[in-house]
Amino acid sequence: MVEVIGFGLAGACVALQLQRAGCEVRVVDDGGEGSSHVAAGLVNPVAGRNFEPSWEVADAWKIALPFYQSLGEDLFHSVPILRLWFDEKDRLKFERKRELVKPWIDGVTDEGVLWSEGGWLDCPKFLTVAREEFLKNGGELKEAPQGGAQIWCAGAAGLIRGDFPGVEHRSAKGEILTVRIPGWREDRILNRAGWLIPIGGDLYRVGATYDWDHLESGPTEEGRSKVEAILQTFTDRYYEVVDHVAGIRPIIDRSKPVVRFQEGKGWMFNGLGSKGVIYAPRVGLEMVSRFG
Repeated sequence: MVEVIGFGLAGACVALQLQRAGCEVRVVDDGGEGSSHVAAGLVNPVAGRNFEPSWEVADAWKIALPFYQSLGEDLFHSVPILRLWFDEKDRLKFERKRELVKPWIDGVTDEGVLWSEGGWLDCPKFLTVAREEFLKNGGELKEAPQGGAQIWCAGAAGLIRGDFPGVEHRSAKGEILTVRIPGWREDRILNRAGWLIPIGGDLYRVGATYDWDHLESGPTEEGRSKVEAILQTFTDRYYEVVDHVAGIRPIIDRSKPVVRFQEGKGWMFNGLGSKGVIYAPRVGLEMVSRFG
């Protein structure tokens, strides 16, 4: 029996990959809602201001996309990403990196560069569907650890608690708004100093803040103001805020997944940061090689 502690994005992917490989799996989850429940689920193959492809993104996404599609065709939404230029220097930087990011270029205009293979995962729906499949196929669900071979997928809470001594982290709180913008009809993900994701019905998710110093839970007025400022860099249209959420990204080595073993404790899978949708299914598959 393999015991997976935590059932956010990381734990769900590990538990399902192990179960599909024929392992007996027990999940320990207290029902609390961590960052995976409020995450935007953004998949951006080329992130940041320096036009660097996300770490091993092509290999990871070849595993992740079929995994999500196997759970339902309506979980991952493929949407082109328009990376808007900051200024002319930004555009010149892109030209220097053009060959490196060529696999994801879908077009270049005066507005910016359009990336392919982007989109967003409906994370709350994914977690619901993943739990249903896990239980339907004989998985056990407990509120407290029972013992045995353990994989700790405890996210930022586990890092802050120090579940694995000696693991340094730079977890960051992020806040996100959902806004209604009547009649705008923007159907691309917009990205520059922040992002905007169309989710249907005149609704858009906008984010996100990064706060490394105040890791208490819950949204703040300061965070809301910062995200509204991001939104206003994309449009000057009227908007209505309909939701405001916050979560803590578990970050160890930038947004690279970290897997470690500690004698007497077991395995740790953590540190997905803002890239969990891309990497979690592949790490789940790698755990199969350790336990299968």
